[in-house]
Amino acid sequence: MADLVMTFSIFPYLFFLYCIYKIYKLDSSLINKTTLIGFFSLIGFVLFTAGTGYYAVMILGEPGLGHIDWLHGLSEFGLTITNFIIVLGLKRHLDRL
Repeated sequence: MADLVMTFSIFPYLFFLYCIYKIYKLDSSLINKTTLIGFFSLIGFVLFTAGTGYYAVMILGEPGLGHIDWLHGLSEFGLTITNFIIVLGLKRHLDRL
C-alpha cells in the first residue's frame, strides 16, 4: 500500500508545478525564477533516487538504497542541492521586496 501511495503522490506535485508555472507566466514578479527552477529540479532528484534505488536493489542485490551509504548519500546530496536552489530563489525574492 505504501508503494502505491508513493507512486501516486507524484500527481499532486505535478499539479503544484503546473500551478506555480502558470502563476509565474501570469506575473513573474510573484515567484522568483530560481525558486521555480528549484521546485522543478525536485523531479530530477526523484528520478535520480529511483534510478539509484533500482541499482541498489536489482544490480547490487541489497534490500534497499539505504543499505549502500555512498549511494544513499549521493541521492540525499541531490535533495540538498534542490533545497538550496529553492531557498536561494526565496532569498532573492525577499531581497527584491
